[in-house]
Amino acid sequence: MKKKILYVYEKRIPIDLRKLIISSIKKQGYSCDSMNYQTPKSLQKKFFLKADAVLFAPGRYLDSEILKNAKKAKIFQIWSSGYDKFNIKGAIEAQIPTCNNGSQNGIAVAEHAVLLMLACLRKLIHFYDRTVKGNWKNNSHGVDLYELKNKTVGILGFGKIGKRVATILNGFGVNILYNDINKLKPNEERKLNAKYCTKNYLFKNSDIITLHLHLNKKTKNIINSKSFNVMKKNPILVNVSRAHLINRSSLISALKKKKISGFGIDAHYLEPTERNDSLLQIENVISTPHIAGSTYDTYVRVIDSCLKNIKTAFKKPKNIKWKIN
Repeated sequence: MKKKILYVYEKRIPIDLRKLIISSIKKQGYSCDSMNYQTPKSLQKKFFLKADAVLFAPGRYLDSEILKNAKKAKIFQIWSSGYDKFNIKGAIEAQIPTCNNGSQNGIAVAEHAVLLMLACLRKLIHFYDRTVKGNWKNNSHGVDLYELKNKTVGILGFGKIGKRVATILNGFGVNILYNDINKLKPNEERKLNAKYCTKNYLFKNSDIITLHLHLNKKTKNIINSKSFNVMKKNPILVNVSRAHLINRSSLISALKKKKISGFGIDAHYLEPTERNDSLLQIENVISTPHIAGSTYDTYVRVIDSCLKNIKTAFKKPKNIKWKIN
């Protein structure tokens, strides 16, 4: 009898992506049920009871009483790289091994971070708007635009994605500072042309600061009013991780007071964003709708990684209770 994978998705996920995931599951020889996070609880419980594995794409919160119904499930597989929006406590209580995607979206996220850096340096949205409106008169002719070459980029969080950002940036001829809970060995630093420093040193010396951290109790509001006060004059700040790494009110104040010259954001404080979000109305803010890790190439890698994890879980001994990878 075929193993059954339950695919849990958000309503906003486009039908083409849902079809791609379901077809990939079936090509691996599994049967597939699907439900969204708004499916009535009575039906959710029935779906979970039948599931041999659950794929959460993306990983979002479900009540513990729902998760505990997955009595047959060998694994909860999360499409996302972070656990912050998932009920990990409920998964532990249900004694179901829980895995993320192992940063399979890292290539796209790193490229997107550099995209936002360049867009801020060259005021892409401002000049796009001038171009489509035919409003060339009295433009700055580039005296307020800057190259990436020779800039100092501070990378806060130097895991897989942070390191990939450094690899890309080396092609632009920048100086790289990094801060992380783990300091690299000297030969690794030389390979990435990266210098370890304290957070304050990074803030004081970086022309561009980019965040690549998971959101947790220690990292929430890691950028705050004190951080902005020690930053060098008018840096660019990029956040393709989680919005709440930065204190929102401090960020808005820093933008309005021109303590930072530009801000690129992909993951937002409220999703979906609202039309009149005061942060997004500020001129030197460039935003995208949480798509940094969203490319076709990423989806193929993530699906493959998730299904490999699930296949492995089916082969594991029954006495494994739970594990976070």
